[in-house]
Amino acid sequence: MHMEEPCFDFLRTKETLGYQVYPTCRNTSGVLGFSVTVETQATKFSTEFVEAKIEEFLVSFGECLSGLSEEAFKTQVTALIKLKECEDAHLGEEVDRNWFEVVTQQYVFKRLNKEVRGTSIPRSVMTSYHTSHHRRVWKDHLSNHQLIGLFPDSPPSSSAYGEVSELNFLPASSPALQDVTLISDIRAFTSSLPLHPYHKILS
Repeated sequence: MHMEEPCFDFLRTKETLGYQVYPTCRNTSGVLGFSVTVETQATKFSTEFVEAKIEEFLVSFGECLSGLSEEAFKTQVTALIKLKECEDAHLGEEVDRNWFEVVTQQYVFKRLNKEVRGTSIPRSVMTSYHTSHHRRVWKDHLSNHQLIGLFPDSPPSSSAYGEVSELNFLPASSPALQDVTLISDIRAFTSSLPLHPYHKILS
């Protein structure tokens, strides 16, 4: 919640990377995570350029957190509590919230109440968490593997903002694929990856 406005201001308003820019908290099979999403034109910005700008924002946001006063932090927490304590505007909101608990088999129908009780985390914990967790990049797991067909067989085009990657299919016999481990069976490959245990958050 505290990151939404500065994220949009930095990546959308100032850097004009794309209209859809937002931070998100994730719960993937019980594994909590965080991401910053930027939807941009492939012909205007390279992924490396966008990633560098996201990293630049995260560093600057960490500095802002370090300078955040206790009073400003408590104001933000109070606003979040009031948001979670708001009654549903219509029956559909209540249905969607409860149906989510059923579909995910978690059944925490009083989740908002539990989240309100969990807002007592001090500012120092939030700051240290951001500093230690914001650069765990998923692509590190795939550094020595490549999917067949994701190698460009021609130089990438460029724009005023840098190189723009192109995706072209290459046959398995291509010389460009001789030094990589090809992934021909997605299920077998993913089953070999180190994964977090599956958790259901029930309380």
